[in-house]
Amino acid sequence: MTFYLFGSHDEKLRLKSFSSSTNGTKGTIRITLETSSMFELGFALEKLRDVQKGQREKPKPEPKPKAAKQKVLALPPPPLALPKPE
Repeated sequence: MTFYLFGSHDEKLRLKSFSSSTNGTKGTIRITLETSSMFELGFALEKLRDVQKGQREKPKPEPKPKAAKQKVLALPPPPLALPKPE
């Protein structure tokens, strides 16, 4: 997740409240943010949308490693060129 909220007293985007609940093995966190800056509101919504979009995308499968290919010669190697015995 790439969304940050700092605890500075002069932040324009402020944490208003938070709560949590559980249902079986899953937990839910509710966070309420407050701002008077439309720029900060838009920035926060854009970053939250990016997080949601990233979580919806399926991960790309890793490519399978290719087996090492051996070099195949079309013809056998030529015989050694030795002088003819006399």
